[in-house]
Formats: sequence, structure tokens, C-alpha cells
Amino acid sequence: MSDFAEQIRPELPRPTCRVRLICGPPAAGKTSYVKKHAAPGDIIIDLDLIAREYGYGYDRPSWVIGDMLDDRNARLARLAQEPPQRVAWVVLTAPSQSLRQWWRQALNVQRDDLVLLVPPWKELHRRIMADPARREVRQRHLQLVAKWFRLERNNDPGVIKQDIGEDGYPTDPLHPWNRTRACTA
Repeated sequence: MSDFAEQIRPELPRPTCRVRLICGPPAAGKTSYVKKHAAPGDIIIDLDLIAREYGYGYDRPSWVIGDMLDDRNARLARLAQEPPQRVAWVVLTAPSQSLRQWWRQALNVQRDDLVLLVPPWKELHRRIMADPARREVRQRHLQLVAKWFRLERNNDPGVIKQDIGEDGYPTDPLHPWNRTRACTA
């Protein structure tokens, strides 16, 4: 289990504004997509941009990730105080249909407001190798792309919260046992 399990999929109040969810593997162009489509005044919540605010690029130390996730989650929680006409763009990798569905529900994202960017593996490889900002993390990002495609192919949401309810069953709706039970119910 990840040390960040509770931070990766936090409990959040329901946003009151429109949320657009942009997902895909590393180097898919998620941040570029948002820059191209967001209007002035739109809210953008992107962990890579938050890292830059902290003074980090793609090569960020693990000890700061928890703080950045807390910051992201606080920004996501504040969406519950935004007016309905406001638009928020949330950038996540979300490597599986089940994980994207969880985020859609958590952020009240309408079906047409989910954008999944998945360039071919060769293009992702080319982008990672050509990006000077990724020089120090190229191999790590190639590994993350491979992991993204594996999780996507298996519809595996990745990190599972290990909480057990009073009934003895896992409480995480993305736990494989609960996903199987929901399909047969």
C-alpha cells in the first residue's frame, strides 16, 4: 500500500462549479491541452503545475509529494465553494476506467467533461526523450508510461485503501472484491 493512499483519492465535498477532468499517461499532453482550451479565469489543478509552484520540475523528491498532494486536495475541496458558472480543469493520470469513474463521481464530472488523451506508445517515448525538462527522469517516466498502460489494460485502479468496515469487508469501492461484487449485484 502506498504511503499516500488517503491523499491519492481523498474524500472531498462535491464541487459546485463545472469540472473538466483531463486524464492520460505521462507526456500525453494533458497540461498542454488545458493551456489550449482553458479560458482566462478558469481554475487549473495540475500536480505538475503545483510542483513548479514549490520550485520543482519533474524530478521532485518523494518527501515533498505528500505536501503537494495535500495542496492539490485542498484546491479540489475549495471547488465546493465556487459559483456554478466557474470552470475548473483537473489534470490526473487516472490509469483505468474504474479510477476515472471514481474521480468523475467524486468531482461531479459530466460524461462530456472527461477527456482521455492516449497517444501511441512510440509518440509518448519520443516526447519523453525529446523533452529537456525530463532529462533526469526519462527512464522513470518511461516506466510510468508502461505502468499506466498495464493498469489501463487491466482496469486496475492502482492504490487501494486498506480500510475494513464493521462487516469485515473492504470499504474502498475500488477494491477488487467490491468491484466484482458490484458487477454481480
